[in-house]
Formats: sequence, C-alpha cells, structure tokens
Amino acid sequence: MRTRLARRMQTLAAIEISIVLATVILAGALFAFGAYIRSVSIELSGTLAQLQTALSRTPLPDARTAGIFAASLLLGSGSEIVFLDANTRVAVYRAHRTDPKPVVTVRPRGDLSGDPRASGPLSRVILGLATAFGLTSLYGHVGNVYVVVKSSDAALVRTVELFTIPLLVALVLAVVCATLVARMLTKQALRPLDDVTSALARFASGDLTPQPIAADERHELGSLATAYNGAIEQMERAFAARDRANTSMRQFIADAGHQLRTPLTVVQGFIAILRRGGIESAPDRDRILHTMYDQSRVMGALIDKLILLERWESVQTTETAAPIDVGTLVADLISPIADAHPERRFEVSTQSGVLAAIDPTELGHVVTNLADNAVKYGEGEIAVRVSARDGIALIEVADRGPGIPSTAATRVFDRFYRGTQRDIAGSGLGLAIVKRAVERAGGTISLDTGPTGSHFIVQLPRINLSS
Repeated sequence: MRTRLARRMQTLAAIEISIVLATVILAGALFAFGAYIRSVSIELSGTLAQLQTALSRTPLPDARTAGIFAASLLLGSGSEIVFLDANTRVAVYRAHRTDPKPVVTVRPRGDLSGDPRASGPLSRVILGLATAFGLTSLYGHVGNVYVVVKSSDAALVRTVELFTIPLLVALVLAVVCATLVARMLTKQALRPLDDVTSALARFASGDLTPQPIAADERHELGSLATAYNGAIEQMERAFAARDRANTSMRQFIADAGHQLRTPLTVVQGFIAILRRGGIESAPDRDRILHTMYDQSRVMGALIDKLILLERWESVQTTETAAPIDVGTLVADLISPIADAHPERRFEVSTQSGVLAAIDPTELGHVVTNLADNAVKYGEGEIAVRVSARDGIALIEVADRGPGIPSTAATRVFDRFYRGTQRDIAGSGLGLAIVKRAVERAGGTISLDTGPTGSHFIVQLPRINLSS
C-alpha cells in the first residue's frame, strides 16, 4: 500500500512539476520569439524608410530600376522587397545568409511563382505566431512604384526551426528533472509515514521501548508524527502510572498485611488457648475475650478505613456538595474530642459565616483525624482555628509537641506511614483519609512542622452566597 501511495504521489508531483517547468520554458521561448519578431519589424521599418529616401532622389523610377537599386543595398536574409508598377513585379531577396548577392526576379505583375515559400510541418504554426506577435508587411510608394517590405517566410521558418531541437531537449530535461525532484520530495514527504510504520512494526514485534520520531509541521504527514509522539508520551505516562500503581499496590498489600497480622495473630493465639481448655479462671477468660474483642475492633476499623479510601479513590464526585458553615461544624466536632481528653487544653477559635462546599461527613473525617493526631503525637495545648482569607476557607490544627522530622514530614500523608512512634496505637491511614477528603472538595492540605510543634493547614475554596 505504501509503495502504491508513493508511486501515485511521485507521478502526480512529477506531472505538476513538469507542467510548471514546461510552462516556464515555453514562456521564455515565446518571450525570445517576441523579441526576435520585434527586431525583424524594426529592421523592416528601417529598410522601407531607407528605400523611400533613396528612390525619391531618382527621377521617375520604375519597378526594374528600383529592384536593381535595392539589390545593391546590404540586404539581410530575413526580409523580402517587392516593387510594383503598372506592368512589372520585381522581388528582391537573399535566399541564404551566405549568398554574396540578393536574388532579383522580374515577372509580370500578378505572377508570384518565383517568390520563396516556407515549407515544413511547423511553417503554419510559426507564421501564425509571427502574425499574432504583430509581424506584418509594410507598404509605401515612390512616384508610380509601390514598395512592399515584408519578412521572408522561408527565412523566418528556418530561423525558428533552428531552435526547435534545443527547445525539445530543454523540455525533456525538464521532465527528467521533475521526476527526480518529485522522487526526492515524495521520499521526504513520506518519511514520517515510514518512521511511524517502522515504530509500529517494532511495537508489534514486542519492543515497547518508547522512541519519539522527528516531526515536521510544515507538511500534512508531519501531524502524523506529532500525533504518534503524543501517543508515545501518553504511553510513557501510562507506563509510569502503571509502575507507580504496581509499586503502591505492592506496598499497600505489604503494609495492610503487616497491620492485620498482629491483631490476627493475637486472636488466633487466644483461640488456640481457648480450644485447649487451658484457662480455668473466669477473670483470665474474660481478659482474653476482651483482648480478642479489642483486636477484632482494630481489624474492623482498619478494614473500614481501607474501604473508605478505596471508595473515594474509585468514585469521583459528580455533584458539588451543599455549602456548609465550616466554623460551626468544626466547633461541634472538636467539643466531644476535648471532653474526652480533659488532660489536654483545646483553644478553639472559629469564624462564623465561612462557607465551603464539602460533605459534612468528609469534613468530620478531616477534623477528627487531625485532632486525634494532635492528641496522640503532640504535647501541650492544641489550637484549632477557622478563618477566611482571599476566597479561601482555612482550617488550622496545631500542637506544641516535638514536631515531625523533616525526613518524615513528606510522607505523613502516605498510607500506613507511621514514622518512628509505632508504640502509639494507630493504623497509619488517618492522614491519608484527610488528604483525600480535602482533595475531593477541591482543596489542599499542608504541614508546617518544627521543634515547637506541628501545624496542619487545610485550604478549601470559599463560597460567598452574597455574590
């Protein structure tokens, strides 16, 4: 298919280029022919003026006397002079350029048998073009003698035919050059197609290494290479996303298995003890059952968080949540947490009328997880603030603990990441849930940490109902 397309394009290009070159050559030939005709016309005008001037000095010339006088002039081979009186017709012309003297024919008036005539297959075409370019016979008279100065048709045809062969050679060379140029242009034009075909053939053979190809937007097939490069970039991004997803999935499976292994091992161990009947006292049995219940709750909570994250990752919100008063909801959420931890002081400062479009349940996950982290990992007072700035609703949760090391601060939002404080109960999913909930509302979350504590800043797009 590619070969047929290349041949077709090459043929069309060769025809078009040949037509252009032939047109240029023929236009140049016609321009040269026109210049030649103009020079012949000027020569004829000069000859007629010279004859009239010279013959006017001769008293009562006749056609024969005028013809003899014209023969003595330096007459070119491209013109013919005819003198007519009442009875005689005298023609003066040079048959060939090398003839030493012009030919003088004297015949009765009306006898044209002795005039040179043009012959050959191109004579009519050449003479017609000469007439079209304005070559005509010139007429004059001196006394009783009429003078006709005209171009020699035979000489004109012979002169033009001398350039016919060079013209044909030029046309043939134009066709050859057009074919070579068309082949070069076709090869260059189809290069993107060849490159894309080769790349696709390489993919078909199993080599999936992305290799962009050179693209040139100056011709149509250049867009094919550009589209191919765009597909390659998309494929590279897809491969990178696949690799990241695979790495994340392997890490997720490893972390989830590690988190579930400990409570599951405890439960299995106690079940084995209970099956052997090795516990006789009721308090020990109650303690074992209570521990098994706590561990099952840990596993249930972990599974619930994983299901929540998976649902948020796989389902994109299609409707914007109704605006809620962020300050009021945050204050309501912090109040029971503060009551549950009387040993910690909570400073809550909320600005009313700060509206944001976020699901109240998801905002509850954000606030409770941040507050729970501040209680478990921080020290001293916990500050919770809600404010508005430049069209942004700000939720800030800060503690005065030891802060988070800089090496861990960039990973606190990763799933199952718990840093070095693994002796504190937790699953490592709380901040991952916070980050995803904030992103689903179109917001961002950042962490500012140091030796004086950790400061989480949630920014949500604010909604102004008055506008």
